[in-house]
Amino acid sequence: MPTIPTPAEIMILPLTTPKMTTAPEAETNHPSTGANGKRGAVNEISTSGAGGSGGGGVNIPTAYLLWLVGGVFGVHHAYLNRPRQGLAWYATSGLFGLGLLRDLFRIPYYASLCRDDRSNDVTARVRAATFAAREGVPRLSIMRIALMAFFGVYFGFVASCLVSLPKVEDVISTGEGEMWWADVVYKLLRAMGSAVGIWVVANMGEEMIQTRSKDSDIYDVNQKGEFMGLMKWCTGSMVIANVPVLGGIIYAARRRKYRPTMSFGQKTEAPSSATSRIVRHLLRCAAFTALLTLGAYNHGSVVVNGKKLYLQYALRNAINSRFWQEFDWEQFRQQQQSSSGAGSEYLKRAFDLQGERAARRTLGVARDAPHSDVRSAYKKLALKYHPDKIGSNATDEEIEKAKRQFNKVQEAYNILNDMEQAMKKRERDTTADEL
Repeated sequence: MPTIPTPAEIMILPLTTPKMTTAPEAETNHPSTGANGKRGAVNEISTSGAGGSGGGGVNIPTAYLLWLVGGVFGVHHAYLNRPRQGLAWYATSGLFGLGLLRDLFRIPYYASLCRDDRSNDVTARVRAATFAAREGVPRLSIMRIALMAFFGVYFGFVASCLVSLPKVEDVISTGEGEMWWADVVYKLLRAMGSAVGIWVVANMGEEMIQTRSKDSDIYDVNQKGEFMGLMKWCTGSMVIANVPVLGGIIYAARRRKYRPTMSFGQKTEAPSSATSRIVRHLLRCAAFTALLTLGAYNHGSVVVNGKKLYLQYALRNAINSRFWQEFDWEQFRQQQQSSSGAGSEYLKRAFDLQGERAARRTLGVARDAPHSDVRSAYKKLALKYHPDKIGSNATDEEIEKAKRQFNKVQEAYNILNDMEQAMKKRERDTTADEL
């Protein structure tokens, strides 16, 4: 096992830049190459040129300013050529504040890695020495494993919410039977999201997942096929143990490597322009926000009058409620000042999240009409639009229109009837509590 150089030895190291070697370079240049053209070491320190030419204009005051104004969005990490860490910080508001506190002390170190200036910076020389001494393999970090587990679960949950398949209660009410295939789809999406979360953490900062060549011990910096391999391990772990992050963490831990350099100008690194790096980061954040919004729309819910209501249905009801014509700001302010929670209840009624006003319009009854009138209107309209009551001379278009109207009337009555039953239940509970 190679040893780590002492500080005195680090100070006199040649001013060189570490890089990943390709197979031809390894066969001809590396001192440990044997007669068969193979070598045991993974990486080497290039003996041509000093580091520091790819600093990209990074400076510590700018990094601290971005940390101060956009730290929770990870902007300072994008500036310091750590795009995946920036995305992770955005997804968790600076790792719930703990990551931001850590960055307060780590920004100078990050800037040194970006500059990679070994002629003036001992930090760059220390990293180069560690890189060479450990043959490019970093120590196994418990913290990184914990982050891979967390982001694997987090991103897996987000991915599983990106589609909206039939809800369990809908399947039961329509009698369609078990939706086994829906569970399969959700599990596959969860495995894919877990792979993305683990990929983000495993390639965050100075470490990355690298591909071993089939013919030698050389590692390729391009990471060809690595994500698909990670995806396979997550899927297999999902099938075997229903825990996709387990297989993904094992895969990432076995293939962990140091990045050859954190400076700019490499073909696999981010653009050298600070503006380009930040713009790309903001685009990634916007895409992640769009995915979160889609997931919340598909599976989010609100509680209205003690009943759980899916967000997609609530938003549809709010659009159909024509709230912009009836909303009274003065009444809302009065409700908000009168008691805690009254303002939110007024908003729920104004936006008609349960669809009461739209249902009453469909049945043609007044807003304050009793439930007996609602029932009478429903029976009359159901009889009118029932498919069996359509004349034999009706066209296919007329029959289809009557079916749609009948279903609309049925849905409207179900909404109002459920609200009536919920109100009666609350009244019974209140009476029982008083007794």
